[in-house]
Formats: sequence, C-alpha cells, structure tokens
Amino acid sequence: MKKLLFYGGLVLIALFGLLVYNYNQQTKQSGAQAYMTNVAPWQPARLRIPNLSLDAPVIGVGSTASGKMDAPTSQAINSPYWTSVFWYELGAAPGQAGNAIIAGHIDRVGGDPAVFWSLNTLAKGAQIFIVTGEGKTLTYVVDGAKSYSANDPGEEAQNDVFGPTNQHHLNLITCSGAWTENGYDQRLVVFTHQENT
Repeated sequence: MKKLLFYGGLVLIALFGLLVYNYNQQTKQSGAQAYMTNVAPWQPARLRIPNLSLDAPVIGVGSTASGKMDAPTSQAINSPYWTSVFWYELGAAPGQAGNAIIAGHIDRVGGDPAVFWSLNTLAKGAQIFIVTGEGKTLTYVVDGAKSYSANDPGEEAQNDVFGPTNQHHLNLITCSGAWTENGYDQRLVVFTHQENT
C-alpha cells in the first residue's frame, strides 16, 4: 500500500510539473503570436522573398533607449524572433512614400541560421512581396545592396537608409561582417523600390 501511494505521488508530481511547463510555454508562444497577428489592415503582416524561399511574419518594433531601431532577441533557440522580421513602426509603412524599414537576424543564439541568413545572396532585380493586414500584396524589386559600419554608420548612411524620400522604398537590414565581442561589425542593407505605385 505504501509503495502504491509513493508511486502515485510521483506520478502526480510529474503530471503537475508537465502542466506547469506546458502552461508557461503556451503563455510565451501565444503572447508572441498575438503580437504578430494583431495587425492593422495597412500594416505589413508577412514578408515573402521567393528567391530565398522566405515567408516570414512581420513584428512591428520601435526604437531602443539609445534611439536605434529595436530588434528583439531571445536566448531560446526556437523563439519566433529568429524566424520573424521587424518593421520599424516609427518610419514609413510599406506602400507609403518613404523608406520603409524591415530588419531580421542573420543567426540565432548558438550561431544557427536565422530569417535573413541568405539576404546577402539576393541579386538586383529579385522580387520581394509584402502582404498587408488586409491581404493586399505589394511588390518590390531589388536595386542593390550596401554594407555600413555598425558602430558609426555616418550621416550619409542614416540618410540613405532612414531618410526622407518621395519614392516608395523598402530597405531590408541584417548583420554582416565580422563577429566582435559587441556583435557583428557591419550592417547589410538591401535597397528596393515598389513596382506600380
């Protein structure tokens, strides 16, 4: 009888631990999914790049305390941050006049590939598609790419990437260059223009 109670208690403890773990995992996942799917009709919801076999959800972000564009990270290997891209909500939205900015990580914690791992292979003329919250598809064409210093990009780079324009542009950003103790030392920017504006 004592053995039966002992083993029954162990099973209950294991079940309770499993329930707590699943609840915590579900809370984390549903919070991220709710944020990604709560998109206004005009906001970008998905980024598709057929040449890279990329189809990623878009998460809206603001700026950090230092005024730079935010790019959330996580210590979890399976975090949605590694497979999602980040739209800079303080700038233009895709489809509007201006420089719309979307960033993505090149790799995840541990060094495995992330969403923009192959962004540097995107050639001039390649098509990029943004799907808005209302299901409208916007088409962009790659004009070229350029790398900038991550620590001191300079005023010209800031203007090229984030500055005002009457044209409809989408600039894609990821890390590049060499890994240092402060992260990668360069940022790769792929410049595009919208077709049929």
